[in-house]
Amino acid sequence: METILDRLWSDANLNGCFMTPQPVPSRAELLAALQLQYEWGVDEVLSEETIDRLSEASRALPARTEMPLRPQTPSVSIRSSASSALEQAKDLPSLIAASETLDDLFLARTATHRLKPVHVEHAPFMLIGETPDADEDRSGTLFAGRAGGLLERMLVSVGLDRASLSMAPAVPWRPPGGRGVTDQEMRSCQPLLLKTIALCRPPLIVTMGVTPLRMLLGDQAMLNRLRGKWTAVAIPGLPNPIPLLPMRHPLQLAASPAARRNAWQDLLVLMERLDVENRVQSQS
Repeated sequence: METILDRLWSDANLNGCFMTPQPVPSRAELLAALQLQYEWGVDEVLSEETIDRLSEASRALPARTEMPLRPQTPSVSIRSSASSALEQAKDLPSLIAASETLDDLFLARTATHRLKPVHVEHAPFMLIGETPDADEDRSGTLFAGRAGGLLERMLVSVGLDRASLSMAPAVPWRPPGGRGVTDQEMRSCQPLLLKTIALCRPPLIVTMGVTPLRMLLGDQAMLNRLRGKWTAVAIPGLPNPIPLLPMRHPLQLAASPAARRNAWQDLLVLMERLDVENRVQSQS
């Protein structure tokens, strides 16, 4: 009796080629694929068998009906009304509520938690973080996990307390699978970040990582060239530009001893500016 293997071997000989056996995935590879599906939002299996939907579809195409052309204005009006709601927000809770209706924020549908800004009255500066990592996505807390521990050690070394600082995420939602944020996603989240800054009105801004720097200073901004140097950023709704200091993200400090030396130098630059601000306020 001819077996399946005999038939496959015969077909391969007829076609002038030989079939190469496919490698069997290891347990680690299967677990990694399962974890990726979980991070993408898959939470259940709908069917154990693959269904060929194309074979069920009718081969004949339906008759084409001519429809009058209409301008695509509804989506534009909806986006405009959502953007208007952002501009009209009077505080952070209303801003967060208004941002939930934005159509082009696909990240909001896939992330586990949203990172919310933290406003501290009379904070010396606002700290703006990077795209959320896995720890932040799971907890919904800015600078959670290892990044939070490193940040607190950095602040303590210069006499600062995390609880006394205003903080905001550049992008409130983690991209699926931890991939990098796209330019389109940064442009979609930029109005939300600008309005957050306008509502908190911080005297100084410290960005950590390249994402908040590019969202505030433009796509051509380079962290290696700008870090440790004060610049200014104009925020819509505020009368004067805000001084901004770019720094590396805490998780980037493990890259090399030079990165850690640069971080310490940047902290000294920040403390020097804070001392000047404190002297000005005490004299006024």
